[in-house]
Amino acid sequence: MNFALLNKFSLAHVAVVAAALMVSGAVSASSEHTVQDKQHVEHDAHSDKPENEHADEHGDEHGNEEYEEGQVHISAEQILASGITTQLAQAGDIKQMLMLYGRAVLPESATSQVKARFAGLITAMNVEVGERVTAGQVIAEVESNSSLKRYLITAPISGVVESRSANVGELATDNVLLSIIDDSQLWAQYQVFAGQLSQVRAGQALTIAAEQNQVASTIQYLLSAPTAQTYKLARAPLDNTKGLWAVGKLLSGNVTLSTEAVALVINNRAVQIMEGEQVIFIRNQEGFEKRVIELGQSDSQMSQVFSGLDVGEEYAINNSFVLKGDLEKSSAGHGH
Repeated sequence: MNFALLNKFSLAHVAVVAAALMVSGAVSASSEHTVQDKQHVEHDAHSDKPENEHADEHGDEHGNEEYEEGQVHISAEQILASGITTQLAQAGDIKQMLMLYGRAVLPESATSQVKARFAGLITAMNVEVGERVTAGQVIAEVESNSSLKRYLITAPISGVVESRSANVGELATDNVLLSIIDDSQLWAQYQVFAGQLSQVRAGQALTIAAEQNQVASTIQYLLSAPTAQTYKLARAPLDNTKGLWAVGKLLSGNVTLSTEAVALVINNRAVQIMEGEQVIFIRNQEGFEKRVIELGQSDSQMSQVFSGLDVGEEYAINNSFVLKGDLEKSSAGHGH
């Protein structure tokens, strides 16, 4: 065998393989640089984005960062349009009350049955049912049977003609010609049952109420009820000079049993329940702020405040439920 020729062939083969490997390495290195350069470009492009675009990408995850928990944003015009009223927090009284029920009745001295002094012919009747008369006003005229002279009949009291049972040309004997009632002063008369008698006495303050009307008064008398009744009657004066109270009208009477002064009270209409807590809404520059409060003893109108409110702070009373609804809606819109 020609060894020289074989060695020459082997060296040529090795050279070819080495060249192939060098080309392959160059291609691989070039490919790696291309990938790295692409990654650097993408990273730089991402880094060049403004910060607000990054914030927008994550906005859906975190919601509106400007949302303030417990704050209701509302303008003065919207407050007025919604009928929301406010009051300043201050000291006050907590009253223990007892509710009674009864009617408006006429005083016994407020009714007059008008008759003729002497029997005779009625020659004039000057008033109709419903007319208001004054004491001393001429209301009728009668011609006496005995003297044949006419005499005048005048109103014995001021008031309203409630009924009329005689006319001109009829005879006046011992019959009632007309009735006059004076309803300018009434009694608020309440039933006080056996279980309430120990709590009610003359001199106690009470509030007389019927529908939209109410007025302060004082129990003046405790009277025995009609025979065979087990209750008593409490009477309180009721001024009716403005004609707001009708005789026979059903009344409620809120009797004050005791009064305790406390450092801070709140109107019960201001309190709302949210997530099982008692809350109120405090006025601020942006509108109203929800505040959790702790209450003490209460009466029909006011409650004692232990915490959550300071003297002088302004809080919503009427229509505070509007603020509650707005806050619940806003909270639901920002929930996760």
